[in-house]
Amino acid sequence: MNINNIAPTRVYLVGFMASGKTTLGKKLANRLKYEFVDLDEKIEEEAGRSISDIFNIEGEATFRQLEANTLRKTIDLSKSVIATGGGTPCYHDNMTWIKENGKSIYLFLSPDRLLGRLRTQKAHRPMIADLEDEELKEFIQQLLEKREPIYQTAHFIVDVDQRISETVQDMTRIFI
Repeated sequence: MNINNIAPTRVYLVGFMASGKTTLGKKLANRLKYEFVDLDEKIEEEAGRSISDIFNIEGEATFRQLEANTLRKTIDLSKSVIATGGGTPCYHDNMTWIKENGKSIYLFLSPDRLLGRLRTQKAHRPMIADLEDEELKEFIQQLLEKREPIYQTAHFIVDVDQRISETVQDMTRIFI
């Protein structure tokens, strides 16, 4: 069976920060012979500065609007796997838009695994850079409570607590 006859034009990966959207997205794109697009990189390209700078200088509201605008431009892409930011689905009716314009996959990772990954990535993530372990754990729990109901509306949910190769196989099977 030819996967490209069944696979959607655009696959959007959603999930909490550090859930593996970029890493797994690249592997899935390779497997499907699709282009990989990192929405955060597209935002930085369009803005001409880093997401940290946008947050620090113009604030989250400006960033979220730029994010929504950039997301909607992905309508012009075909055969693409798009890794969204962790908050992307949660603002400006983005999740509704994503589901209407492609297939969405929620990459679920347990809070404990998220904590482990985020501990090592704090320096690269402006929202958590200054948080101690207990604060980080609280941050994850509070944000997941808000975001989980939105993530759960994705077309597909894949548990990424397993090995990367198994996760990519699970995601690929969705389209076969």
